Amino acid sequence: MFYLGEIAALLVCWLFYCELYWTVQRRVRKACSREFLKKRLRTLFDRLFFTPVSGKANLGILYYINMLVFWLLSGMTVFHLLLGWVGFLQDLIRVVTTLLVLALGAVGASCSAGSTEYVCINRNITDKKQILALQIVSFVSELLLVLVYLYFAWVYIS
Repeated sequence: MFYLGEIAALLVCWLFYCELYWTVQRRVRKACSREFLKKRLRTLFDRLFFTPVSGKANLGILYYINMLVFWLLSGMTVFHLLLGWVGFLQDLIRVVTTLLVLALGAVGASCSAGSTEYVCINRNITDKKQILALQIVSFVSELLLVLVYLYFAWVYIS
């Protein structure tokens, strides 16, 4: 049960990473034209980290946070898939995953308002009350994901 619970927690972490990635991507798209991006972003790593355009888009610390979180989650996922079943490592995995969920949950919740506005613009939703309601729902749902994980990890799985 622990193994599946922690895999679910890592999936939630990857969802939170997507919020961070979309924030970086929106910033890059605001600063650079499509043609400029098409010429510069050729490889998978260029598209993940926006290395060739990070200077023009003024990513600053977001560039390093994006890269750090991606590699940290990738390493944690591989580590958990290979060694998550080992009994004495379960407490270490639970602590590290909890820290990741809390940190990425805070980042995801802070990015949720911008992501909701982006979705509303693409869906032609212009009513301010509806946008605010969707932002609140997005923020609360991300906080609930964090709290549900904390409950299951520290009460049910323990």
